[in-house]
Amino acid sequence: MMPLTSFLKPPTQQLNRNRFPRGLKEIPSPPSQLYCVGQLDICLGPKIAMVGSRAASWHGLQFAEALAGQLAALGFVVVSGLARGIDAASHRGALAVGGKTIAVLGQGCDLVYPKQNQALYQEVVREGLLVSEYPDGTGPKPYHFPARNRIITGLCDALIVVEARTRSGSLISAKSALAQGREVFAVPGPVVAGAASGCHELIREGAHLLDSITDLFREMPQLFQHVQPIQAALPTTDPPAGQVATNNHQDLLALLTAGPMVFSDLLANFDGTIECLVAALAHLEVSGQIEHLGTLYQLRMQAR
Repeated sequence: MMPLTSFLKPPTQQLNRNRFPRGLKEIPSPPSQLYCVGQLDICLGPKIAMVGSRAASWHGLQFAEALAGQLAALGFVVVSGLARGIDAASHRGALAVGGKTIAVLGQGCDLVYPKQNQALYQEVVREGLLVSEYPDGTGPKPYHFPARNRIITGLCDALIVVEARTRSGSLISAKSALAQGREVFAVPGPVVAGAASGCHELIREGAHLLDSITDLFREMPQLFQHVQPIQAALPTTDPPAGQVATNNHQDLLALLTAGPMVFSDLLANFDGTIECLVAALAHLEVSGQIEHLGTLYQLRMQAR
């Protein structure tokens, strides 16, 4: 634990409950006040929380960072707890694409914990928002972290658990989210290692399986209303719906001939709406023409 003394930190702002985002006001046992450092206005945007193991696997870290980057590129604010592992990877992914992120802390905003995250703390202060229910000078206590999970989930529109074992603090976050009426998504993982056993448990209990951003869109398309679809040039006469779908499929296949692409890049280069993109991706995947590995979509290699 160390103070944020190596750069000029903006002053901590104190918010009482009537200034909280609406979703946070309505959770069971909301905090009486919040202490914040950074850009308060990003609380107004659509927010996705991402949590997971501190001792995450390489695959889990890579997936979390890539997924957070895609979400941030689409305009979502990524919310997490700035712990080691999946939390830190999620914040890094959002910041890497110039996106916004909120870090909910288990100590005062003037203290760095864990200390190896000091550079990440500083970047969040500059480009995002630190949030805590504890005033400056309050050190981290074991019971602070389960308590802060209700704030992480209270701020978000949906929660994604990227990697978690059966006995994991991330499952506390998931249960908080369910109690607050939030949708919970869980990323499956290898069975042998057991690193995702908690995610598998969540899926068995009714959480949505997520292995790409399209799963989030299928379950909660209303969250994507803030995304500005690319407007296609209007033809003089409307082609048949089947022809439009075929053209979409061919356009996507042509894009992917250049190599694997993530969802946000496909959307940026696709001549149609986000709904058409998701429908075309689903058709091409089911028909065996494309596949997705982690957060990348690519042409499926045909056996010879």
